[in-house]
Formats: sequence, C-alpha cells, structure tokens
Amino acid sequence: MVREKFWSPYIAGIGLGLTLLASFYIIGWGLGASSAFSLATAVGVNEISPEYAGSLKYFSRYLNVESPLKDWIVFEVGGLFLGALAGSLISGNFRLRFDKGEKIKNSTRLITAFSGGILIGFGARLARGCTSGVALSGGAQLAVSGWIFVITMFISGFIAAAIFRRLWS
Repeated sequence: MVREKFWSPYIAGIGLGLTLLASFYIIGWGLGASSAFSLATAVGVNEISPEYAGSLKYFSRYLNVESPLKDWIVFEVGGLFLGALAGSLISGNFRLRFDKGEKIKNSTRLITAFSGGILIGFGARLARGCTSGVALSGGAQLAVSGWIFVITMFISGFIAAAIFRRLWS
C-alpha cells in the first residue's frame, strides 16, 4: 500500500487563513480566482471581435484596464498552480494520472469532469465569485452570503457523492 504524504489539515488551514489575512492587508481584498477566467475570456473575445466584446456589458470592467497582466488576479491564479505543483513535487506525490472508478469509462469521466467544470464556472460567475471568493473571503468577513454558500456547497457535495459513489467502487 502506497502511503500518500499530505499536510496536516490543521497546518494547511492555518496557512490558508494567514494567506487570506495577508491578502486583505496587502492587497485590500480577499482571495478569489474565477474573475481571472472572466478576464482571459474578455481579452480573448476582444481579440477576436472587439465590437462584440465592447457590446457586452459584463466584459466592460475587464476591458477597461491598461493591460490584463497588471491585474493581480492573473498572478494569484499562476501562483496557485505553481504552489500546488511545488507542493506535490516536494512531497513526492506528483504523478500524471487519470482518476476514475473501475465501472466508469474514460470518455464518461472526461465528459462529466468537463461538464462539471463548466457548470461550476458558470455558477461561480452567477454568484459573483468562486469558492475562494465567496466562501473564504466572504465567510472571513462574516457575510451571510458566504456562509449560505458554504452550507449549500457541502450539502450539494454530499448529495452528489451519494449519487455518483456507485461509479467509483
């Protein structure tokens, strides 16, 4: 049996809390990641069709910047990727793998993962923030919406886990 090396959830939680506190103190607002994808989409649409991008009110806040690379959120998401990569390399847990249950086909796993990613991305923008933005930053500020989101997220996760558990056995 291979024993995976993970951080203590208590140490990781304290580290995340201190990172969130530093984010509020240094940058002036909390953590979040989904707006980086909205920024990338707005810039991409603007490159392909500036007239169309300009007509969409949603993208206006992302297009009225001097340069997308001057937005701190781009570097936060890059740092998340690099930090996760460094953590997995240091712990010796890094390996390319395709996680799925024995009963599920590769194509089904890819379709459900891709569909779930699209749904969560759409939901994050509809909620005006992702898990880190609404749950962590909102919850840290004792925002009711943040706590409602966290409770709903856990209930939804338990229901989805019960539904899909049979595919992973």
